[in-house]
Amino acid sequence: MFLEDILPKMSKLYLGRIVDSFLKDVHMESEEEMRAVILKNIDEFQNKERVKKVLNFHDETRDISLLNEMVLMSLMEKEGYLLSETELYKEIEEMQKAILVQSADDDYLTRFIPEKTKRIYSAVLEEAWKKDESLNEYEINILEVLRNELELTKREHYLLESRIGRFPKKDNKLHTNHEIGRSLINLQARGLILRYREDTTYYIIPKDIARILRYEMGGELRNEVYKTFLNDLNVKQLREILNNLDFNISGRKDEIVDRIIEYEILPSTALKVFSSVELSDILRGLEGVKISGTKKEKIQNIIDYYEMLSSTTTSDITDERARLYDFYEELASRDYKTLRVNKLIDKDINIDNYFEDATSYIFEKKFGINLLPMEGTRHADGKIKFSEQEVILWDNKSTEKPYTFPENHFNQFLRYIRSEKERVTLFLIIVHDYTTEAIAQAQKLKAFSEEDTDVALIKASDLVYVAEQWKSYSDQKHPAFNLQVFNMTGELTRSMLLSRMEWAFKGNNTP
Repeated sequence: MFLEDILPKMSKLYLGRIVDSFLKDVHMESEEEMRAVILKNIDEFQNKERVKKVLNFHDETRDISLLNEMVLMSLMEKEGYLLSETELYKEIEEMQKAILVQSADDDYLTRFIPEKTKRIYSAVLEEAWKKDESLNEYEINILEVLRNELELTKREHYLLESRIGRFPKKDNKLHTNHEIGRSLINLQARGLILRYREDTTYYIIPKDIARILRYEMGGELRNEVYKTFLNDLNVKQLREILNNLDFNISGRKDEIVDRIIEYEILPSTALKVFSSVELSDILRGLEGVKISGTKKEKIQNIIDYYEMLSSTTTSDITDERARLYDFYEELASRDYKTLRVNKLIDKDINIDNYFEDATSYIFEKKFGINLLPMEGTRHADGKIKFSEQEVILWDNKSTEKPYTFPENHFNQFLRYIRSEKERVTLFLIIVHDYTTEAIAQAQKLKAFSEEDTDVALIKASDLVYVAEQWKSYSDQKHPAFNLQVFNMTGELTRSMLLSRMEWAFKGNNTP
């Protein structure tokens, strides 16, 4: 979820932490004010340099610094970068326990860390810890440089730290829930995670900054996506991974894939097995990915490609259009790379038709409204009944850049409105984003319609938000969707939609 999707679910205390994380000397009394000011300054929240700055935990205590990293690592490994509070506490405990068990296994360490690398890094690590109960910023930086030179992962650093009795805490003691709770507050104060409550309490990395975090922390693939990558390799390549690490290479392909995941062989570790030429061969099979570069860059390019993969499970198995709905914003913005990676499109021309199909799915399945048939081929993308003598039309326009509402579209939409037998009370234009010129064109189209037809622009992300949230605004046991939510001229912003849903679904919600 993006920040703007999460804010309505957050209470005042947790909104205040986000405001304080990137806006100084700002005081507000109400939740509404807080949400408004956060959205107004969302560019600052998403700023890469801000995120990189607050990811530096060197000024924190050892426990907070370590737990901050483990919390973020746990969330990054999950679909949607989301965990319930209970799940997150359990993830941290299990991660720490697993590292303690693996660090005590000499055979396991030998497989993953070359003996010379282990000897050099362990000697420096032990010396750094000798003088007192913590590492200073200088020592942390030296270890980070050495780790990068020796190509050790952060997890391998934890394994070796555990060997000298310094992970997770002195004498290998686990962190308490109270200590984890302090870390969660610290991460919220830094604007890196958000806390909200529905049926239970959740922690989430907003999608706005998730990709920056993953790059800066060297995040690996989620198991579900990692399994997809491994299945894309052939059996010979899979056995090469296991053989290089001295694991059993026998069995069927599915057994080998499960073994790689079971032994927690990280994607970067698996890919290091292949030569630069072999990595280039893998990259050639991935559409739109850069093939040249150093071996390290090639490995990162492969990981980045698969990171864009979404879950293969659709939100609605009863309707094939649900898979299109799951990528609605990508269809609206013509995000070719993500759509191809997830095998949603074969040809670019598919995007327009799929965007239309996904919108029909929203009105039919999410809003529970029957679509009306349209005659011929020159008509709007969708039509529904508003009242006995009035209808609503909509049209989808997917564009890579903000929609400008050109004159040929103006004439096209005007023709659609005037050719309808019944009065068109609303013409809805669904886009990825739009310009101020487009808003002016909407006002102009209303004037030229000669029927006082409202003309509204709505972002695909906002239409999805309404589709997912409208029932929560109703006080009815079996609510019906009220089309008055959209019935206005101009831009249907998220704040405008929130306001309209507040009154549209109370009491009598029949249009």
